[in-house]
Amino acid sequence: MQYIIYIDKVWLMDFVLSTYLLFLVRQACGLKNSFLRLTAASAAGASLFIVILLLPGAGFLTKLFLQAVCVNPLLLKAAFSFRTKEMVVKAYICMNGCGILLGGMVACLSGYLPGMRSKPDLWRVLLVSTVAAALVSLCLYIGRKRKRGGRLYAVKLDFYGEMLMCRGLADSGNSLYEPYGRRPVCVLDGQAAGGLLEKVPPEKRYLVPFHSIGKRHGLLFAVELPCMEVDDGEEKRVFQKVVVALSDEPLTGKTEYQMLLHPEFVRQEE
Repeated sequence: MQYIIYIDKVWLMDFVLSTYLLFLVRQACGLKNSFLRLTAASAAGASLFIVILLLPGAGFLTKLFLQAVCVNPLLLKAAFSFRTKEMVVKAYICMNGCGILLGGMVACLSGYLPGMRSKPDLWRVLLVSTVAAALVSLCLYIGRKRKRGGRLYAVKLDFYGEMLMCRGLADSGNSLYEPYGRRPVCVLDGQAAGGLLEKVPPEKRYLVPFHSIGKRHGLLFAVELPCMEVDDGEEKRVFQKVVVALSDEPLTGKTEYQMLLHPEFVRQEE
């Protein structure tokens, strides 16, 4: 039995699917890259797929092994910059998982298009793949948005030469701003700061008005710090001249976190 392979159609299909997979990996793992780099990596991956597909004397399992073990890791390395080996493994697992999920959804959705199972058309396959990728992307977006609200971050505060390490909770309900420059305010457990407050110059101390349940009007003692570093395990972000309010009452669950981060200091997922 002989088969006719249309190289251009196979390349286009692999290019589009690889682009979708890389986009889903980027979204699921919180990675960063440019659209140009992502499409260039997909184009290179599609070209390698064609080379493997046309290897003479190689069986289907051998070609599948080469694609999974050789091409996919190279595709990820070309598309993203990884900080750790753990992130590479996570992205690789995520890519294969999204590939299986995407393939299953394409197979299911294809049943609703007439003629897809008996005589699949390239453009119909791409249309179904686009719909499936959009649905997976939407699920990932909703999941990460919900998770971000209760996520813990490693925070480093500079108390004018003395560094304080603590854990911060992303608090979507924190809408506190200092009234002078409308800068966002984070809330730190006062006991965590301890004697470090003595290092803050008098001119860098404020009173920030706030409203809360059970207290219509109140004032929080706050300080301006030179910088604050927020690390979510994937990216470190440094903010200059941050305002941190001190809570007289212990924060709920302070054994897990000592700080409530304002939403503006939390990386927004795309």
